[in-house]
Amino acid sequence: MKFRIRNPDTRDLTKHERAYCEHLRQFRKNCNTDLWKFFVWDFFHDGPIKSIKMCADLKTVLVRLDCPNVKRLKSKGDYEYVDVGFTCTFEDVRIFTVRSEAPDRSSDVRENPAVFLDAEINSSPALDGFDPQDDNDPESHASLLMRLLAGDSTIWMELVFSQLNVIADEPTAFALMESDPRFEVPTYPSEKDEQAD
Repeated sequence: MKFRIRNPDTRDLTKHERAYCEHLRQFRKNCNTDLWKFFVWDFFHDGPIKSIKMCADLKTVLVRLDCPNVKRLKSKGDYEYVDVGFTCTFEDVRIFTVRSEAPDRSSDVRENPAVFLDAEINSSPALDGFDPQDDNDPESHASLLMRLLAGDSTIWMELVFSQLNVIADEPTAFALMESDPRFEVPTYPSEKDEQAD
């Protein structure tokens, strides 16, 4: 398994990222807003995965992970990174695939916690096979292909779903960080934020 558009292993990263940006432009950003806010710019890059759980309804997947990329300004331009925990709730999951790519001699994946590297939005060919639930909403499903690293094994996880909600473990503290100029929170701006600029 691999990304269908992005290619983080190429020397010409700009070309692939430009193609990925063109791909993303065709989608409305005002639906499934947490998908765009937290996954366009790989907000969780290098964040440890705490758990992945499929709920009893077999349609909901919970992914708990940390974001180690929030910066807090200390003084005179100096800053420190702050870890923030989150739970990503994927609802109405239609496809959930996990594949491991391990070298011939690899360490036991169970001994190494997985780390989020990057992701690709809405590139699953399966999206073409879904009829919209509502004729007014052609984007009733989305996909997210995530590349994780566990020891020396690459883990690919792909979900096709209808809704994603991302909630901080401490929602009030995270909301304060987002509004405080002493914090740099690297999320993708909403369409409202872009229009305000």
